[in-house]
Amino acid sequence: MIGVILCTHSVFADGLKEAIQMIAGKQDNFDSICFLNGDDPEELSERIQEAAQRYRDAGIPFFIAVDLYAATPFNATLRVALEDNITVMTGVNMPFLLEVLTSRDSFDGGDLKAFLEEALESAKASMQVIAPQELLGE
Repeated sequence: MIGVILCTHSVFADGLKEAIQMIAGKQDNFDSICFLNGDDPEELSERIQEAAQRYRDAGIPFFIAVDLYAATPFNATLRVALEDNITVMTGVNMPFLLEVLTSRDSFDGGDLKAFLEEALESAKASMQVIAPQELLGE
């Protein structure tokens, strides 16, 4: 089992979590942290650290997923990740999270980065651009 800490701008993290649980059912070891307008980045980093500590205390491997590279959730996460060598995924989206959450029980404790890269490739394959003519067979 892999734990997931999801940190995004506004309420995107809570929305993704809610949508995923609508599809895949209640998910344990899945935290959402929202960075709202006016929030202090230091406090955000502390909230991420608290969530990370719960996983460390429980002995559960985990990673942190953020919405944008080099934005505030990423920067707050980076402070925590560098201290404890935590893997971070940027550009999080629903296909990626669904893949991770529905396959994480198969994680054998090996290479977390490789596991996440496989999930990313699967998510990329599920993302398509389809013109209406293609749906009609034109």
